[in-house]
Amino acid sequence: MAMDGLILNLLGGFRARIESGLAVTVPTRKGRALLAYLACQPAERHFRDAVAALFWGNMRQDRARHCLRQTVFVLRAALPESVSTVLRTDADMLSVHEPGVSVDAVTFERLARDGTIGSLQEAATLYRGDLLSGIDVGEEAFEDWLRAERERLHELALEVLARLLALQCEAGATDSAIQSGLRLLALDPLQELVYRALMRLYAGAGRPGAVVRQYQACVKMLAELGLEPELETTELLRELIPRIRRSALLAEVPV
Repeated sequence: MAMDGLILNLLGGFRARIESGLAVTVPTRKGRALLAYLACQPAERHFRDAVAALFWGNMRQDRARHCLRQTVFVLRAALPESVSTVLRTDADMLSVHEPGVSVDAVTFERLARDGTIGSLQEAATLYRGDLLSGIDVGEEAFEDWLRAERERLHELALEVLARLLALQCEAGATDSAIQSGLRLLALDPLQELVYRALMRLYAGAGRPGAVVRQYQACVKMLAELGLEPELETTELLRELIPRIRRSALLAEVPV
């Protein structure tokens, strides 16, 4: 049978399917977590003992290896025959066959490194949330690895959106830049620089009400932390107010 491709969406949860569209159901949390762990590092081979300690760290080594064997068996049984060779195993090592699997988290990183506006747009689209959101296997070592990966990818997503926002502003792509700015604030609502960028974008788009609302959102968010806006932010509002007052849309929002 011809080799099919396994597609894993791990950003924002866990979803597996093959290229032909058939969904793949992995019945256990540790099975899903194990497949994700291996697939996030497709060029690496992992010692069984190290993987067993990651997922069954509180057990004796022989018992942990037994649990790993059982999980690998369940995982292999869950994979359709057309992708059965994606999971590579031998007496000591585990890995996934890199050409046979597509992982959104891996693709996201590659696109982020590429850095063109098109690649950054694709990367931003791929980042749908935290890595393996909703998966909890109750193992400290794995959770430590997962927490570090989530933080790393979250920071990369912020970087992607910031670079994309800058490029879109330079290109005059106002609507797209606004969407990138809003996504940035959804991921990190304390980036005051982004509030200012959005205020300028809304002013340039002739949306005075949105300028004021963006400023108010900034003030409210900072106030929750006992902070006030930077002088540059309040001065920007004062700079934009004359445009707002000249606008026919002034009646929408009092200033």
